[in-house]
Amino acid sequence: MSEPTADELDKEQLQQLHNATLRASDACLELKKLCAAILVPVGTIVSSFSDKKPNGALFIAGFMVIAAFWIADSFSYFYQRKLRGAMIPIWQRRAARVAGGYAHFPSSGAVSPTRAAINASMVYYLILGVLFGMAAWAYEVGLLGG
Repeated sequence: MSEPTADELDKEQLQQLHNATLRASDACLELKKLCAAILVPVGTIVSSFSDKKPNGALFIAGFMVIAAFWIADSFSYFYQRKLRGAMIPIWQRRAARVAGGYAHFPSSGAVSPTRAAINASMVYYLILGVLFGMAAWAYEVGLLGG
């Protein structure tokens, strides 16, 4: 049995990192779907303690659910970006072994926890928060429930 080459080892490592990145990406999507699915039962449970009428606790619970999922999704996004960043040196190593060179590497800048929490993929939670905020405002001014 022959010894694996550096290219084979790098390819295997890239495949493992790629698979982990895909799982992290899938987790982000699943968290968004789960957030929407959890909001309704949480609202139902909270309102069942107040004679099926909205109150401040309903909106606080909704904001807490949104915030919890936003934080969890931010962690998934952060580690997804870290995994992608770990792949770049391996691609560069492999490219250095290619005759004629290769310089088409994906760009993956460093991601901070703040950048992980505030990016385009998190607009979903912002929209949910704004909708809950509008509903809370409507409740406060007497347009909702009562």
